[in-house]
This record gives sequence, structure tokens and C-alpha cells, in this order.
Amino acid sequence: MGPYLPLLRIDVEHGYYADGRCRGLRFVPAGTTAERLRRADALVRADGGTLLVHGPAEAIERLRADTDPDDGEAALDWLVHATDDDFACGTEDPADRPRELLWVAPGAPSTDDATLVATPKALDAPEVTALLAPGDRWLPPFALLHLPLPSLPAHGPADNAAAWPVQLRWPLAPRATVWKYCLFGDWPEPALAVVDLAGETEFSAPAPDRLDNGTPMLAIRSRVRLPLAQRSPRRFQLRSRPDGAGSPKVLIRRLPTAAAQLLARETIDGQPTIVSEIHVHR
Repeated sequence: MGPYLPLLRIDVEHGYYADGRCRGLRFVPAGTTAERLRRADALVRADGGTLLVHGPAEAIERLRADTDPDDGEAALDWLVHATDDDFACGTEDPADRPRELLWVAPGAPSTDDATLVATPKALDAPEVTALLAPGDRWLPPFALLHLPLPSLPAHGPADNAAAWPVQLRWPLAPRATVWKYCLFGDWPEPALAVVDLAGETEFSAPAPDRLDNGTPMLAIRSRVRLPLAQRSPRRFQLRSRPDGAGSPKVLIRRLPTAAAQLLARETIDGQPTIVSEIHVHR
């Protein structure tokens, strides 16, 4: 057996995290994947945002040869569980939980071959059911990573070293929400307004509102959905304009930005909308 070489690298990108890399993903081999990799003398390493497969130069040939026609498409599969505290609230998720998960696989040949495509798929779909253990239906994974072996280069590193490792990316988008500034306390200043220093985002006028427990407040909402971020670059100010001709007064030079928590559901313009509550006290 020769030296171990990098065969496969999958990087999970995430727009919520400051460095663009996902956090806290746990990759669990599903179906026959662990046994296939063992027979090919391949090793798997993961750090929460990257999955790496190493093996001898002949590992790919072994994986391709280790197939049974009765098993259908030969593939490597991993259940992907999310463990980071901010992940659930900070991730834009098109799946209808808990009835669906994300099926992550290579896209059509005409698309970017290096980018994996995530599509919602029902838990009771045959291809999903075949890969889930009994307990997975009670606590479903966030995604199922499905990599057909024919999608890898036909020859291993010994014959075509430049093609290895195969590098794939799985992009995840940050959740976008309506940002709702909740002003608590006494705010007697006239014409309160949240102002975007970049001039990109408009906000509604303040309106009386209450928390679920009845606490009164003034609510100012963004007119569009804004992405959540671990360290948001957005700079919003709270201002007051004494009269129509006077100069605005800055009350809060930099308002806090929305965090991956305090999410609520409201009906805005007749549509159910996810709202991030940002509490500002005086």
C-alpha cells in the first residue's frame, strides 16, 4: 500500500458566519458508506465545516469495483447533523421540517460541477428511507449528502494526480428576516426613525405594539428582509427630527443588529413572515 493521498474535499460555506465557513456539522456515514470506505482503506476526517477523504492511490478503483448490481447506484452517503447553537435560526432552510430534509448531491452536468445542489426531499422518499436508521425519523438530520461514485474522476491519483483531490462546495445561505426594532421605555422625541447610513434599507414609521406578555413598545420594521450575520456590517442609527426643517438628532449612533435568536412569526401585507426582534431599552 502506498502513501495516503487526499481524494475528496467538501467545504460547506455559510454566509452567516464571519469567515464564511460553516460550524458544527457532524457527518455520519449512512447505508454501506462506512463499509465501502473501510474496504478501500480510505479514512474520513471532518472539522464541522469540511469533510475530507484520504486513501491510497488505488482507493477509487477499489470503490468502483466494490459494487453490487442489485444495490442500484453506487454512492457515498452521509447524514449531516447541525450542532452549532446559531445554525437553526441563522440558516435559510427551504425544507418543510420535520417532514423533509435537504438532499445534497451533484447538480446536472451542465451546471457548475464543483457546486453541490441542495433540494428538499421527503423523509418517506424511498432513496431517503433506505439510508435512515430507525432513530433518524424521530430526530431527522439536517441533510443527506449523496455522492454517486460515477461523479468522481474515472482514474485515481496514480494515473491523473492533477485531478485530485476532488474539491466540492456546498453553499448555505443565511436566513433573511424582517428586522423589528422594539423600543422600550419613554421615547418622547418627535419623528423617530431608523436610518441606514448606507442608504440601502428603508424602515417603517414607529407604531405602538406589545410583546406577547403585554409589555408596550414602539416597533420599527425594515421594509425588506435582511440577512442575519454573526458580525453584520450594517450600520443603522436611531434619529429624531424636531420639525420639518430642523436637522435630525442622532439618538443612538449605532443600533444593535439582529442575532440568530428572538425570531417571531408575524403577518405582514397578508403574508406570514419571520421577524427578528431587536430590543432597545431606554
